[in-house]
Amino acid sequence: MRVVLIDDEYLPLLRLKDILENEIDNVEVVGVYQDSMQAYKQITSNPIDVLFMDIEMPGINGLELAEKIQEVAGDIEIVFVTGYSQYAIEAFELFAFDYILKPIRVERLRKTIEQLSQRISNKPIIKVKRDSENSIIQSFNQLKVQKGGTESETLKWRTSKAQELFAYLLHHRGKTINRGILVDLLWPSVDLENGMQQLYTTIYHIRRTLKQAGLDAVRISSRNGGYTLENSTIRIETEEWEEQLINLDKLSDQNSIEHEKVFYQYKGDYLGDYSYLWAEGEKERLKRLWINHGLGLIQFYRKKGDMQAAIKISMKIQQMYPEEEESYFELMMVYASLKKVSAVEEQFQLLQTKLKDELNVLPSQRIIKWYQAWKVRHYN
Repeated sequence: MRVVLIDDEYLPLLRLKDILENEIDNVEVVGVYQDSMQAYKQITSNPIDVLFMDIEMPGINGLELAEKIQEVAGDIEIVFVTGYSQYAIEAFELFAFDYILKPIRVERLRKTIEQLSQRISNKPIIKVKRDSENSIIQSFNQLKVQKGGTESETLKWRTSKAQELFAYLLHHRGKTINRGILVDLLWPSVDLENGMQQLYTTIYHIRRTLKQAGLDAVRISSRNGGYTLENSTIRIETEEWEEQLINLDKLSDQNSIEHEKVFYQYKGDYLGDYSYLWAEGEKERLKRLWINHGLGLIQFYRKKGDMQAAIKISMKIQQMYPEEEESYFELMMVYASLKKVSAVEEQFQLLQTKLKDELNVLPSQRIIKWYQAWKVRHYN
């Protein structure tokens, strides 16, 4: 078992090294450091099994350092050795395999080493199939992952906060989001110090979840006082859908099927299964893109005289967004051209009822005037 020791106090560091080397078997101390950043450079370039370190250290404390180490070397087991018991809960929630109080007792340390040996020997060798180029993060309705054409699967988040934090960083992918902003977003009623510990814990669990899911191409790095989610090869469903929509040529007889294909690839609201206020703007923007594209298809088919195709698209919009009045209006005009009187009246009544029940408003004046004019023409 290869271990590194970090403590800014020399005597406790020397005491721990002496116990590990002279009183406990199968332990190789490969580094002893008082400078935490010097230790960090060593650990990230030379693999180890276990890191023993203090929490209260100058510059960067042990919890922050552990968070940085887990970012680049998530398999390292961490044991905090400190005189401050108030950090125990945060340490266990965040990274620690164990938490030992100073002064160190040999038997207590021996028990920790035995448990570490068992943990390390029982670690499965996970061979992750990295199929990143064929993987996609689905973001219509809920977050799911589809890898290499397999069935979509929901990521198993430890907490709802971990899921929301990942979703938020994914939403702002490529941008560094300040830690304070993240704490205010997710833990607004918690003081900053405790909020930061919650944040470190949650980032750690997100990284673990991504690793277990084989999503190594999605990385969360800490920089400039914040976190950045970077994605090298995995596709994002909503991003890909919008690109396909933008790249479509002007609607014509030659490409109407291609336009319909993109229309039906829209599966629902962006992150629609979650009540994330920060996602509302993007949800509405994508929704309007889809509806406007659908309305364009309906009008194209109406001009062509392909009323069945127009009805099909209108019904899809109505099914997805029952409060969207333009879908009712388009159906009213289609049924009017087909001289289906009862169908026109039914659509107007459905629209009226839906808007009153859901929003307590009337249909727009434009639709009311059209309906009244149609009734005059039809019944006179």
